Amino acid sequence: MADKIDIIYSKVLDRYIEISYYTKLHSLRFVPPGKHLKEKKTNDASFELETYFNGRLTDFSSAVDISHLSVFEQKVLTQARKIKYGKTITYSELAEKIGSRAYRAVGNALSKNPVPIIIPCHRVVAKKGIGGYSQGLEIKTRLLELEKRNLNNL
Repeated sequence: MADKIDIIYSKVLDRYIEISYYTKLHSLRFVPPGKHLKEKKTNDASFELETYFNGRLTDFSSAVDISHLSVFEQKVLTQARKIKYGKTITYSELAEKIGSRAYRAVGNALSKNPVPIIIPCHRVVAKKGIGGYSQGLEIKTRLLELEKRNLNNL
């Protein structure tokens, strides 16, 4: 169980997000639509996410805990965190950046991302199409559209 749990609401995604912390940000959980929760914001990541959804934040500074993942998964997620706001790269390009040709393994590692959005795995797409997303393609599409729309306003 996390030390602290914050809850924010994202109009963009039309759902609540549960943000869990220990000493670092541990996980984000997207609550299915239709559930009503009370918002609670105590940690910097909660405020950063809120600012991101309002189109005024392009990079997160919150420390994340991915120590429970394999070395390969950590390498993939660390590199994914470097993808700039509003940009996309392919699974094979991400694999190349970490010195691998295993683009399917990269996709598998991205699916284990405990803090989507903070580590922007939604910015990794297939060569032909949007690719997959552990939180569902609707959320991935909304995040990419949000960033494209706001990129021109920054």
